[in-house]
Amino acid sequence: MAEDAVVFACANPIPEIWPWDAKEAGARIVATGRSDFPNQLNNSLVFPGIFRGALDVRARTITDEMASAVARELAGFAEERSIREDDILPRMDEWEVFPRVAVAAAMTAQEQGIARLSKPREQVHAEAAKVMWEARETTRVLMREGLIPEPPGP
Repeated sequence: MAEDAVVFACANPIPEIWPWDAKEAGARIVATGRSDFPNQLNNSLVFPGIFRGALDVRARTITDEMASAVARELAGFAEERSIREDDILPRMDEWEVFPRVAVAAAMTAQEQGIARLSKPREQVHAEAAKVMWEARETTRVLMREGLIPEPPGP
């Protein structure tokens, strides 16, 4: 392996290479799909927000440009809170990233002319944050009341 390599071992539950083995072989940064290792790569960082953004402006489709804008937003979020080799991505518990992803998707859809509605950035953010926060709170209440099971812990 090249020195200072970056390894994304995404297979779950057993990654293609264990993080410690990748580090031993020369990797500088290792990310997996698992929540019990640093740098969890998880499509759940993208999907709630990209769909929310598309829905909020009634986008006709989701484009590669929208996905690229979302990737840049995730990177920007991570940079703002400081990146370390063992912390290169937003974490699933950093809920404030999700409305930002929605905004990136919605604004790009509007720029591309595939949105049926036009909304300013601030409105998209406020609406997405409200809907997403309400969904999170509803889920918490349902778990607390035993109506839906809590997710298994790591």
